[in-house]
Amino acid sequence: MHQLINKNKIYFYIFSLIILSSILNTKLTEFLTQQFLIKEINIINDNSEIKRNIINNTESLKNRNIFKVKKDDVEIQLGDLNYLEQINVKKNYPFALTIEASKTKLLGITYIDQKKYYVGNNGEFISTEKISNNKNLPIIFGEFEISHYFNLIKNLKKQNIDHSLISKYYFHKNKRWDLYFDNNVLIKLPNKNLSDAINLYKIFKTNNEIKPNMIIDLRIQNRVIINYG
Repeated sequence: MHQLINKNKIYFYIFSLIILSSILNTKLTEFLTQQFLIKEINIINDNSEIKRNIINNTESLKNRNIFKVKKDDVEIQLGDLNYLEQINVKKNYPFALTIEASKTKLLGITYIDQKKYYVGNNGEFISTEKISNNKNLPIIFGEFEISHYFNLIKNLKKQNIDHSLISKYYFHKNKRWDLYFDNNVLIKLPNKNLSDAINLYKIFKTNNEIKPNMIIDLRIQNRVIINYG
């Protein structure tokens, strides 16, 4: 009988130990979980408008476990701020995130469905309602893909043509460009052999005076046709 009582005590102690361990583990887990919840989100950007927008968009990340939040989660929260680029996220354990992001360079203004957009260096059409701008930007007309514009600028830079003097671009449906310079000079480019045409303009410019209101037509290969508008 005495032996049975001892066994019952042992079983009781073991059962009590298991229960106590479970309670302690649960409490420990809860404690550790609370220690690693995101409480602070620090933004590195000098622009107060951008800083405020990032804070508003990432507010929902607070009180989430810092171990479970990934860079993709942050980028999803910032998805509608498509004027951002070079987004970096750093975890400052145990409870803070640091987000560093920069505003993309705005290259021009265009219109899509009668709404005004900026053309961003990050390859995005950015609504003018999302971000302010105080720089004078060229206007880009026509239905174009940003890759078309990038390709044009790349070729102009390659031939050392100063594209900052261009006030307007027009992209035609047959995928060719017209360039309007500040001195009312118009260059008509072809839809093929773009690099050759720009090189031909460079040669012409080196050997001739470019006068105001001059129309330089390069649409026919290896030919420069001059008119005045």
